[in-house]
Amino acid sequence: MKENVVVYWMSRAIRVNENPALVQASEIAIENGAMLIVVFALIPDFPFANTRNMDFLLRGLAEVSDKLANRGIPLFLYQGYPVEAFDDFQKEFRIITIVNEHHVLKPFLFSQEKVREWCLYQDVDFKLVNTACVIPVEEASSKLEFAAKTIRSKIMNKYKNYLDEIHSDFSQTMDTSKRFKAGEIEVLLKNYPHLTRSRLIPGEDAAHQTLNEFIALGLENYDQRNLFDAKGQSYLSAYLHFGMISPVKMIREVEKTNHRNAPLFVEEALVRRELAENYCHYQKHYDSLKGVWPWARETLQLHLDDPRDYIYSLEQFEQSQTHDELWNACQRMVVEQGYLHSYLRMYWAKMVLLWTKHPQDAIDILIYLNDTYFLDGRDPNGYTGIMWCVAGVHDRPWFNRPIIGLIRAMGKDGTLKKTKFDPRRLKYDI
Repeated sequence: MKENVVVYWMSRAIRVNENPALVQASEIAIENGAMLIVVFALIPDFPFANTRNMDFLLRGLAEVSDKLANRGIPLFLYQGYPVEAFDDFQKEFRIITIVNEHHVLKPFLFSQEKVREWCLYQDVDFKLVNTACVIPVEEASSKLEFAAKTIRSKIMNKYKNYLDEIHSDFSQTMDTSKRFKAGEIEVLLKNYPHLTRSRLIPGEDAAHQTLNEFIALGLENYDQRNLFDAKGQSYLSAYLHFGMISPVKMIREVEKTNHRNAPLFVEEALVRRELAENYCHYQKHYDSLKGVWPWARETLQLHLDDPRDYIYSLEQFEQSQTHDELWNACQRMVVEQGYLHSYLRMYWAKMVLLWTKHPQDAIDILIYLNDTYFLDGRDPNGYTGIMWCVAGVHDRPWFNRPIIGLIRAMGKDGTLKKTKFDPRRLKYDI
């Protein structure tokens, strides 16, 4: 007779600590007297997968696998589509429930829909759990929000109700010898295009250490974060993207400091992140001009025929071959390290609009560069940031200018003055 199992299909929260999906899967297993297994599916031809982002993901996953094995919970890495994985596991076990994380991006939603259909056919319960936000996106707001000012009060009035720490002590006696191990990583990476790997250390433990270092050293300088050398950046975006740290823990620990800069951090790390989640959840054209506000679409359309001093191809952008030494320096850092100082990143994105024939070309080029090279690419924050830079999403109309119309402008001189960055620099000390 097949053994009943609950499957936690891990995809967006590569962590054990404060993982609501893992907690819920554990509770369902206890209620039903079932075993718990964790499955991660490496989807073939997943967009923009390469050795940089996959090395970071897989090393974090191996750490989680070892932690779960100490509780008798196996983590299986499956190379293929999730439905195929569950078909295989159904031959050995009787799956009663699959628990997955809430997603807002189209590639993940497509996979979820296929699994949902499979569950209906197999009479398996399918549950989604918020792991990426402090407040679940539909509880934060029931509609597409226009700007930070329209969602801020909704977030700030209720977020403290979601900051309680959660954990699960669930353990079981189950064979974990076939679990995913770090020794398999190098073989798996041969399947992906090669990029230099990040200098950031992957994994849940490193994420917690990075948070602790930010609280001890970086929070004091957070109000100077636009300065390149102020050491006010948190370096947490990649860990948040891969779910290696809970956003709840991050906000709770920063607030506990009562530091004068804590409210500034909460504004960006809570309100802005959850605004991005809101945008990608309610606006399915989050990667297209179809998804921008009418005023922005109109102003960009009116300026389509404005003369451009420079037009660059994707290849020229990718290879840092523009006339602008600041932009080229930024792009080299993106390619070499997968990270860019946040203020420079805005400049890097905004200039592409000026040097392409059409705003949609700028969006497409930025998505390619962002999702290929940044460790935090393929993320709601990234898509929303691109749409803010190119098409004024969550922004307001500014002064009318050639090419960009009423979209907020940024300039090289202002950026250099604001960041005090020397374009001759090539690397970060991270």
